[in-house]
This record gives sequence, C-alpha cells and structure tokens, in this order.
Amino acid sequence: MCTGLRFTDDQGNLFYGRNLDVESSYGEKVLVTPRNYALPYKFRDDRQSQRAIIGMGIMAGKYPMYFDACNEDGLCIAGLNFPKLAHFSDEPVDGKLNLTPYELMLWVCDEFDSVAAVKDALKDVNLVNKPFAPQMPVAPLHWLISDARAAITVEMSADKGLQVYDNQVGVLTNSPDFEWHVKNLMNYAGLTPNDAADGTWSKQAIASWGVGTGSYGLPGDSLPASRFVKVAYLNANYPTVSGEKANVAKFFNILKNVAMVRGSVTNQNGKDEYTVYTGCYSQATKTYYYNTENDFTIKSAQLTEANMTASEVTTY
Repeated sequence: MCTGLRFTDDQGNLFYGRNLDVESSYGEKVLVTPRNYALPYKFRDDRQSQRAIIGMGIMAGKYPMYFDACNEDGLCIAGLNFPKLAHFSDEPVDGKLNLTPYELMLWVCDEFDSVAAVKDALKDVNLVNKPFAPQMPVAPLHWLISDARAAITVEMSADKGLQVYDNQVGVLTNSPDFEWHVKNLMNYAGLTPNDAADGTWSKQAIASWGVGTGSYGLPGDSLPASRFVKVAYLNANYPTVSGEKANVAKFFNILKNVAMVRGSVTNQNGKDEYTVYTGCYSQATKTYYYNTENDFTIKSAQLTEANMTASEVTTY
C-alpha cells in the first residue's frame, strides 16, 4: 500500500514525503548517506556518492535501502507498491544503463539535482529483475520523483515498458497505473469544498443538514484509487500557508486523512496492514520530519555538515 505527496509553499519550497502502509515495521530508521560513500552496483562500475541523502530506510549490511529519500539539492524519490503490474527486465539490455529496482533511488538522489535531468536520463535506463540478495526479493514498485519545480511518476510494466509521466497532482498511491488514476479523477469533477446551495425539487424545498455537502462522495476507504482521489482533492484545496511549522502541519494533516488504522484492513495473509510511519522532507531547512503509528509526536533529523561529510551512514 502507501501514499506519496508533494507540494510547495508560498516561497516555492518543496515539502515531500509519504505514508508507509505495510503489515509490520521493518525496523526502519532515518538514514543519512554522506558524500563519498561507497555505492556498489550490479551492472555498472561502483561509485562514490556525490551528494548527501536523507530519508527513511534500513541498512542491508553497509548498503542503505531507502523507502523514501531526498538529496541535499532537494530532489526526492519514494518507492510505492505497484503489485500485479510492475514488471522488470529478466536480463540486462545492451546499450542501456541497467539498474536494479532497489538501485534506482540512490542513483536518482546521488547523480541528479532536478526532475528535468532525471527525466532525460531515464530514456536510457532499463530496470533488471535482480534482487539485492536471495533472501530479499525484488519489490514490485513504481516511484514518485519530485523537486520544487516538477514531479514525475516512473513505472515499468509488461505491456508498456518503462514509462515516465508528468505528475501534476503531486500524489501517488498503488495499482492500478498512474494513467488510470488520473483518468479516474474525472469521476469526481463535481467535488467542491463549497457547501451546496438550498434548492427545490419539483415543489419540495431541499436543504442540507450541515456543512460538507460540496464534497459528498469523496472516498473514505483504503483502496489505492480512493486514497489517490482523496489526497489529490485535499492537496488541491488545502490553502497555501506560510512558514515551516504550518507547512509541516499541512503535510501531516493531509496524509493522516488516508492513514490506515490497525484493524481496518486485513490482507490475504490474514495480517493487518497499517500506516507504520509518515515522513515529510522540507527542502528549505533540509529537515526530515516523521512520526509513527504508536507515537504521533513529530520528530526530526536534519542534513548537517557533520552528517553529510561523515565516513559512515548516520542513523537516527
């Protein structure tokens, strides 16, 4: 499951992040990968990182596995579940930059400072169905990539191959594919934050019982399609606010509207799926804010000169 979100404030600064909805915590922590850190690759020469990266993830040995990440230049990426549709190449393709799906996030954050540059580079990329280790199978993901100017969705499927879509709503959830979600928004074109006016049906006066009539029909369940519609609607209609504190509150207010409460969704394995954490990165202050299912206190970690130039990954 999962829901990704991005918006900019009145000064054009990016706020970016996601809900992670799974059946159990992975022991995730905030990770800061410093500059000049060894990044091994499966199908290309290993590299030393060029940019510091912060986000939520786990360490696989010495390798940082991010669920969402942002670099020091304000370019961000999150991987969201894309079940039944994600399909990656069985083998490397000659003439392409071959990456594994788990390498994509670090490649984006390490080598680029803008969505425009990533979008251009993705024309030559092939994603190969190669796991990090045998006990860590490849996750069926698609990705939301954003800077302060633009956002894109990246998907790879059997019928369409690798596709890059401009993401104008600043939202991503799960299957179906991104094009389907955008078309589905047309079913909700009549929604408005304004209450409906009183009227008359034949000779019968019709008046609403209270506020909220303009958004009657806005989905409230946990389906990916419903979460996409609801967050797109809230993101479009939430007023622009000023200042770090107000925008972080805005971000958490929106995503908590689609948080999955433990016990409300039981998957086919008989496990409860719930929102394990919500994370939000502020480009202006290089700060990653987060809270968890059992602690709504918003905590934070920041990119600093010390952790950006450290010799090892810093964990919080």
